[in-house]
Amino acid sequence: MRLFIAVDLDKELKDKIKNIEDELKKLDLPIKFVEPENLHFTLKFLGEVSEERVKEIEKTVSEVLKDFKPFKVFIQDFGYFGSPNYIRTLWLGLKEGGKEIIEIGEKLDEVLSYIRKNEHEPKPHLTIGRVKSNKNKEILLKEIEKLKNVKIGEFYVNKIKLKKSVLTKKGPIYSDLKVFELSEK
Repeated sequence: MRLFIAVDLDKELKDKIKNIEDELKKLDLPIKFVEPENLHFTLKFLGEVSEERVKEIEKTVSEVLKDFKPFKVFIQDFGYFGSPNYIRTLWLGLKEGGKEIIEIGEKLDEVLSYIRKNEHEPKPHLTIGRVKSNKNKEILLKEIEKLKNVKIGEFYVNKIKLKKSVLTKKGPIYSDLKVFELSEK
């Protein structure tokens, strides 16, 4: 099964992000948007893992998370990965909480690297869409510029989830395998 470890967003923030997606959809841009229910911050992507390893992964993640307390995340700023000539991914950034997300992600990567090692430097972001072609790229670049300082809002991260991803023709379907509570202790 295909697994990853993530932080989900509050519904209120998902609704605000959906409003941005809806406005961009009106512009006839070649973007496949992330469904609001699928919005999350990935801490560690594990990829294909056998069912027999799930309990071992749950135990490892639980041990790592004992060292982390709940923290605040403030979603702000809009940007992209790629270049102005070939925009690949649209994302929202973090004004606050990025340090904690990186720390948790790096610790998870360290203890779970035998399953899969992260290939990129950590850059906490929330993917909201993938650009499929360069059609209307000037319009998209103008919209990115308009939204670059957008403030979405804040929420407290007190849960981390081990999630399963099933890829379908309509897009991925995520389900929670295990929810880990962060403790104030």
